[in-house]
Amino acid sequence: MLIVFIRYKVLFTDESKFNLHGSDGKMFVLRKPNAEFNYQNTKATVKHGRGSVIDWGCMSSAGVSNLHFIDGKMDKFGYLYILKENVKQSAEKLSIVNDFAFY
Repeated sequence: MLIVFIRYKVLFTDESKFNLHGSDGKMFVLRKPNAEFNYQNTKATVKHGRGSVIDWGCMSSAGVSNLHFIDGKMDKFGYLYILKENVKQSAEKLSIVNDFAFY
């Protein structure tokens, strides 16, 4: 009986946004009536400081590789630039350069 183990060479990529100060969505607090200003029902805020960071990264079964921080808004030209600069380099770093599926 011959057992063959096949190692799939797949490179996954994704972008993520991280807020520097809290969430950019609505927040809800469950509280009793007329208790909206009690300390446990309030949350500190940062005025004019609601920034965020967007990054692009990739990983495979061999590990993680390049992390690229994105400045400003992303368009198709920016995305293609990131892929051209990072995908081949990451595949080489993870030793899957000659034969991998890109997701």
